[in-house]
Amino acid sequence: MVARSFLFVHSPLVGPSSVRRLARLAAADAAAVALPDLAPSASAARPHEDFTGRAIEAAADLAPPVVVIGHSGAGAFLPTIGAAVGPPAFLVFVDAVLPPRAGRHRATAALLEMLDRQTEHGVLRRWLDWWPAETVAQLVPDPADREELAADMPRLPRSFYDRDVEVPSGWSDERCGYVQLSGAYDAEHADAVARGWPTRRLASNHLAIFTEPARVLEAILHVVERIDSSTPSGATSGRD
Repeated sequence: MVARSFLFVHSPLVGPSSVRRLARLAAADAAAVALPDLAPSASAARPHEDFTGRAIEAAADLAPPVVVIGHSGAGAFLPTIGAAVGPPAFLVFVDAVLPPRAGRHRATAALLEMLDRQTEHGVLRRWLDWWPAETVAQLVPDPADREELAADMPRLPRSFYDRDVEVPSGWSDERCGYVQLSGAYDAEHADAVARGWPTRRLASNHLAIFTEPARVLEAILHVVERIDSSTPSGATSGRD
């Protein structure tokens, strides 16, 4: 495998601990690894710009080619980050939202309604607090793991999702791939397949990036190798 650098971009709703184990495993084979803490963006005056700016700054010393890995809501910002980091940069969306090829990414009405239910005085509750205790226990069975995940979890302003995310013109589909972890992202996986991206599907859950890092890393590396060796028109999807 060609040595590559890895930039891990965690979701705005969780902290860097969500992908720290994955980053540590990747460091064994990577030229370099960067895992910026993007949680402080929650309190920034311009949170979108702060979020992408912190990620881009963290990649400053990474040698190309850089693989930018985004989980969950971070997917909306991957084109902007990738455009600044590359070219060439690989973008791997992991159980992540998939922005349009051009224009703006906009939160769905269903998501906005859910966010409204989780808002207290203009601020979102911590993401783990959105779900019943039994659901959280299924996602993260170990209580110590739940504490670790919660420790750096920010509380975002509800307004973070009122603003569309600009998609830079000219961001390319040619170096993109998708790893699906949960059924909640069936539509995004199908979109990635329709775009001709290499994909991988794991029968797991949204937080497998935290609880099953070795398995998720294998899927990411599989997708990256296929991005490197195939064209969009020849890419097919795989399933574990």
